[in-house]
Parts: sequence; C-alpha cells; structure tokens
Amino acid sequence: TKTEVKVQVGANVRISEPAYGAGWRVTANPDGKIINSDGAVYENLYWEGLGRGEYPAIKQGRVVERANIKIELRHDLAALGLNKDETRDFLEFWLPKMPATPYIRLTWLTTAEMNALAPLYISPRPDVLARVFLDFAGQDTETTDLTPQKLTGFERKGFTVVEWGGFLIGR
Repeated sequence: TKTEVKVQVGANVRISEPAYGAGWRVTANPDGKIINSDGAVYENLYWEGLGRGEYPAIKQGRVVERANIKIELRHDLAALGLNKDETRDFLEFWLPKMPATPYIRLTWLTTAEMNALAPLYISPRPDVLARVFLDFAGQDTETTDLTPQKLTGFERKGFTVVEWGGFLIGR
C-alpha cells in the first residue's frame, strides 16, 4: 500500500538525489515510485558517501575476466535476487566504472555487513531489506586467495526495500 516512509543512512552522505538533509521523507507507492516531500517523483533514492562503521575484511569473492564482466555481473545479480529493472540500472551505472585491467575481483557484501558499515534506519520498518553491494578491484592476473562466495537471493513480500551499490578500490 501507499506508505509514508522516513529513511536515514548511517553514513556521511556526500551526494544524494533527492537532497538528503537529515534524511528523506517520502511516499512509497506499490509500483515502486517514490514521491519526495516536495512532490517530485523518483524511481529510487540515491546516495554516495562513507559509512561510519568498520569496513568488512575482503575474504571471499572471485576474479573474472574483464571480457566477461557483464555476463558475470548479470548472473550474480540474478542469484542475489535483483529483478530485471534493478539489474539493468546496476549494470548501466557500474559497467562504465569497471577497471580496464584484464581481470576484475568481485566481492559481494551481505546485508548484514552493509548494516554494520552504513545502517539504514527506515520507518516504518520494511518486511524485507535486501542490500546488494559490490566491492571490486582491477587485477593483472586471475590469481586470488579468496574463498568462493555462495550468493543467495531474497523473497519479496510486503514492504520490500532493495538497495544496490558498489565500491571501486582506488576511487
């Protein structure tokens, strides 16, 4: 149902759309459209910044050939539960930012890791909160000592919030 929602991020927000201020107060519609307090309509809320928590150690992930990055990301995003529109938007935003190295290391942070790094405070509390966050870096070789990750999705039921993002080492 149409719901008035307050959202705050436990991070130092540098850039946002719409303007973040002390948080967002929006109306969430069942079709996914978000109406800001000023009446402007958005597909999503966008923020860039630094989380206030401790960044997790990168111990899991894999290295893929740059030539296959789009296929690999599409596969991962499906496994993580993103829908067609979310996957399209993720790829549109992140593919141009992929390093020009022969190989790329991919590590997906979990919702729990993101909640520790940059918690989301959402009222009313969503029934489902899924945070899909990619940590990646360019490499000259496919060598890695990372443990492979098992990617799991989520079930959308009731008031569902999906956040996707990423972090490129060296930016």
